[in-house]
Amino acid sequence: MTLSEIRRQISDGAIESALDAALDYAEKSGVSAAVNSITALQARLAQTRQLWNTGQLDFENYTREHARITHGALAALDLLPQTPTPKAASRMIREDRFKARLLWMLLVGKFLVLGRLSYHWSTGGFNDEQGWACMGILAPTLAGYLYIVLDDYLRAHKNPETTVRYVSGPLVRMVWILIPGYILALVFLMEKKVMPPHLSFMQMTAGFALVESVLGGYVSRVVSAFFRI
Repeated sequence: MTLSEIRRQISDGAIESALDAALDYAEKSGVSAAVNSITALQARLAQTRQLWNTGQLDFENYTREHARITHGALAALDLLPQTPTPKAASRMIREDRFKARLLWMLLVGKFLVLGRLSYHWSTGGFNDEQGWACMGILAPTLAGYLYIVLDDYLRAHKNPETTVRYVSGPLVRMVWILIPGYILALVFLMEKKVMPPHLSFMQMTAGFALVESVLGGYVSRVVSAFFRI
């Protein structure tokens, strides 16, 4: 059974069978944190139903406890890889670590691009008008990423989340390829402007627009997904 099928069972109210399937999935994946969490949820569910059946729990408290168990089950599923194998689980990374690495990659990459622009600007590869125009294209995206990251940090500092989440291996690999490719494409366009065969300034800015709209669009989607706004 897949994770989406287990989530569908939970949304349909079949929490007991969903927990059984989730436990089997977690054991196959070798994720001990999820196994422990799901096992505890099964015990809570059994105890809650016993109290309900013996009349020791009113409907309001039963509903509240059932909702908590459901929320806990969904949180446990977030700990599991998309493929139920120990190898897939070993490729997962904690979301907080992933976000920190993503942030540093963006900052280092963007400052590398701006650094190369400053170098070529100072050595005459770009005149003042061209340098300021490039700065106007590149700086706003960096400022936009920093705003999203700062907003997410302030929210997390005010309302810390105790749930540990993980990011799947395929997404991590995609980001490790996407962001360096995005940065290298911007640097390549600048280098082609100052080195033969030269690109015209108009061709370079058109290339910037293409890179920002395609690769930059994917980067923005990843950033906005993990750094909540």
